[in-house]
Amino acid sequence: MRMSWVRGGIIGKGSFGTVSLAADRSNGSIFAVKSINFNSSTPRAIAALENEIRLLSSLNCPHIVSYLGDDLTEEPGGRFLNLHLEYLPGGTAAELAASGKMTEKEVRGTTRCIVRALHYLHSKAGVVHGDVKGRNVVLESRATGDAKLVDLGSAREVVGGREKGEGTPLWMSPEVARGESATPASDVWSVGCTVIEMVNGGRQPWGIVGSDPIMEMFGLGFREAVPEMPAGISKVGADFIEKCLRREPGERWSCEELLRHSFLGDWEEMSPRSVFGMGEMEDGECVEEEGRRRMRELQSPEELKWGRGGWVEVRGKYQSQYL
Repeated sequence: MRMSWVRGGIIGKGSFGTVSLAADRSNGSIFAVKSINFNSSTPRAIAALENEIRLLSSLNCPHIVSYLGDDLTEEPGGRFLNLHLEYLPGGTAAELAASGKMTEKEVRGTTRCIVRALHYLHSKAGVVHGDVKGRNVVLESRATGDAKLVDLGSAREVVGGREKGEGTPLWMSPEVARGESATPASDVWSVGCTVIEMVNGGRQPWGIVGSDPIMEMFGLGFREAVPEMPAGISKVGADFIEKCLRREPGERWSCEELLRHSFLGDWEEMSPRSVFGMGEMEDGECVEEEGRRRMRELQSPEELKWGRGGWVEVRGKYQSQYL
């Protein structure tokens, strides 16, 4: 089908593509579009976006950014492959954490969404995300803390995936840093690093500024060390992080187990006498009382950020092999 849409300002950049705001000319609906230019992109970048299109088009999870379509376009700058995504106006978890306005309650809510998304990927889709970090978690609304996992360019199938794991070095698990394949357990390690990132105001989980990523990957893979526990985090939060950051992959909790940890408070999804939830206290407060505080605030309208610069009309000229 021939589609006409308008490309707006850039709202994000990654290793494999640029994300812009976009609008459908037929109905004015706003969405995000992740694009790579065939004229200037590497084969690796093209393969990563094709992989993301293939995987996202088969997923259906409320905690993963929604696939809206894809196409190939001819534009003044060249020939582009475009992935159409739902637009999430709340910014990334990394940005919110860096603003210094992320409370532990908000960290809990955002982490709950991340783990739910990964539980779906691991158990339902058979996929490892491979690059969990604050920049790849986008908020639907800062008022409610609802968030979605984005960027599946590094994702791989759990079964048969023999490629070396990819990702961002300081969020990477020890086994992936050593060049081994990514697994659900390696995603869990990255969850622990992301919680530290959010609690520490958006700083890298190892707290290293200006370090050599290659040397850090070597050290991470072969020395017996884990990131330092953030100061001021609650006991239950520290326990959650410890369950994620165990050096041996087989000793880390699965996402199913993490969802039953009192840090996330998913009590409606488990038996009230679950071994994971009963008797866990934080500062003398029982989990049932904490659950009562989980009532979400009403979602306030988010002002649409149109970005800077003009808009460029784009007409889809090729039908993607995935449509």
